[in-house]
Amino acid sequence: MAFRLRKGGPHAADSAAATRAHSQPRRFLGHFNLPSDEQGQHGRKDARETNVSSTKGSGLSIAPGIPLKLSAVVGFLIFVEFTSGFVQGYYLPLYGALSQRLGISDADITWFVTLWTLSSAVCIPVLAKLGDIFGHRRMLRVAVLAVLVGVCFVAFSGNYALVLIGRILTGPLSVWLPLEIAMVHDRISGDRARRSVGLLISFLTIGVIAGMLASGVIAGLGWNFTTVLLVPAIVTGLCMIVVLFLVPESTVRSKSTVDYLGFLGLGASMVTMLLGLSGIQKFGISSPQVLLTLFACVVITVAWVFWESKTSCPAIDLKLVCSRLMWPPYLSAFLYGTVMLGTQTIGTTFLAAKPEEVGFGFALAPGLISLLSAGLTLLSCIAAAIFAYVARVTGMRGVLLLGVCLGAAGLLLLVFFHDVFAMVIAYQCLAGLGFGMLMGAMPALVAEISPVDQTGIATGIYNSVKTLGGAVGGAVFGVILASTVGPAQGASIDSYRLVWIICIAALALCVISLLFMRNDKAPQAAKQALETDLAR
Repeated sequence: MAFRLRKGGPHAADSAAATRAHSQPRRFLGHFNLPSDEQGQHGRKDARETNVSSTKGSGLSIAPGIPLKLSAVVGFLIFVEFTSGFVQGYYLPLYGALSQRLGISDADITWFVTLWTLSSAVCIPVLAKLGDIFGHRRMLRVAVLAVLVGVCFVAFSGNYALVLIGRILTGPLSVWLPLEIAMVHDRISGDRARRSVGLLISFLTIGVIAGMLASGVIAGLGWNFTTVLLVPAIVTGLCMIVVLFLVPESTVRSKSTVDYLGFLGLGASMVTMLLGLSGIQKFGISSPQVLLTLFACVVITVAWVFWESKTSCPAIDLKLVCSRLMWPPYLSAFLYGTVMLGTQTIGTTFLAAKPEEVGFGFALAPGLISLLSAGLTLLSCIAAAIFAYVARVTGMRGVLLLGVCLGAAGLLLLVFFHDVFAMVIAYQCLAGLGFGMLMGAMPALVAEISPVDQTGIATGIYNSVKTLGGAVGGAVFGVILASTVGPAQGASIDSYRLVWIICIAALALCVISLLFMRNDKAPQAAKQALETDLAR
């Protein structure tokens, strides 16, 4: 799909107010201020010159005659993202009780997580792209409504098949954040947008913690289990009211059409890939069903890439994804997702291992492990919330490099001092701060440098590649741990050390990819380079 970024376009004479509302420059990798007479030359182009259109209306309002402060809108979006985290975290402590209620095995309950992951993988790019075309608030309403129906299915259904249908319906939870980031960048830019995105991600993580704590407390009250499961529905219902009545619509639309075949191929590729990767951990990499699934994924992906490269309005603009400006953050997201998401289970099993039996670990109880995890998560919240302030000094690339280096430093401590508990705590602190900065700065960067009419899909792709990195990392690390046997017929310390070394190597590649990112002191050059790449 051919398009041009915002350049000169003095076609705002229809309304001075509309010019002020829709012509503010998008700041790319740093802080720069344009003189007022240049703003129109760097604003959003008129629909007559590009395939980007703006809805009418210059004021920020939820309905005609009802003005709304921008800070209030960001606050409402923060509550929406808190709800997303709350729903995601609420079910984690309830898997055992849910298995007993439905009369299923521990192996069967894994589908409760697997189907949600698959549904999320499909929903993120589809709804994010539709948000760029039809409006981000409109798609956010659809996503919240789907989640509300899904959590009600989980609460009221006594049949496991209906519960799984409910989990599939909650898949759109993962697209809330890309849609919200697109709405933020539709209104503001630069440092203020970065701080807003940081708060969104911070409260997403806080919501996860709040959901886990709330479910544990409420389940312990002895209430009817249906009532316990209704809590996410109540919170999501409040969120639905906020989205319906208190969040304004974005103003920019892409004039792209819906690539139905492209979305179908993308969904099939993602589903077969994730099923194959999860099958590696259960059945082994040499299992016929795993090999067949991965082969099907390769065939579907090749066919999908061929189709997307030929169609005029692709579901995913591969030229944009592979452009010099966009591929470094996307590759970095995949790599740090491999480390951050792929090692979650491994960290728990290492801390719980009994040194008198396997020769390593600290034999920590689940409660203490949860406390350590909560501490790491809180540090991530803080780092995500403050990254914009650090970026004032270091620039966005500097924040990302700092986050990667902090994570790598923590992993180095595990490689050499894994038997010293104080060093494990130091790792938790470094990793929490480092990954928190990456969680906040990376999507903010992607939103800044993406074309104005593709902010939703660009941020959605970031979420997808990060999740895919976590799936790949989990599969690879699971194979490594299963391939080496220690003294107690479990994974040896050498296998854990190998996993940490691979993670350090992945973060080193992340540093290299970020060094290819254009310097954030040359935003105009960055924009011109992206225009050139897309015009080829």
